[in-house]
Amino acid sequence: MSHFPQFIPMLPTRAAARPRPGIPVCVDTAPYPEVTGKPDSETVAMLKEDYAGAGSELTAVTQYVFQTSRCEDEAYANAILQIAIVEMLHLDMLGDAIVTLGGNPSFDDGHYYWSAHNVNYAVNQADMLRANIEAEKGAIAAYERHAAATTNETVKALLHRIITDELLHLRFFEESLAALR
Repeated sequence: MSHFPQFIPMLPTRAAARPRPGIPVCVDTAPYPEVTGKPDSETVAMLKEDYAGAGSELTAVTQYVFQTSRCEDEAYANAILQIAIVEMLHLDMLGDAIVTLGGNPSFDDGHYYWSAHNVNYAVNQADMLRANIEAEKGAIAAYERHAAATTNETVKALLHRIITDELLHLRFFEESLAALR
């Protein structure tokens, strides 16, 4: 069964407070699985990289929120804010999974505290899109590696479900970049 991105109303912008048509949020409609299991420090270590490592959900949220302030294209700024909200959901679910498996969802990857230096601060839309494409590809690859490395089937299911959203984000960014050319 194929799932499609959900639509939500666009948020009011500085330029116009009138309602706008819905935009794709780039979140699949399939439910997110709940993580269960006994303490597992190896899986927690992997999840902490996804949670607050250099190429993590925390970095994605921060980068996309930054871009909403700098982008002059209101439709793109609104879309990227909606994607940031999806990334926040991923961040929250990964934090819950870390706690369930006996870890602490602090903003570090197990070795280093998260840093704003992880964010790409591009200010033109094409550079933003290129950075986002690379970030989404990196996140997908990390989730695939971590899903393959854990023995916890509920973690595998969650990571594969998050990959589904990340693939939608990647497609959005690639199509947006192609439209600029």
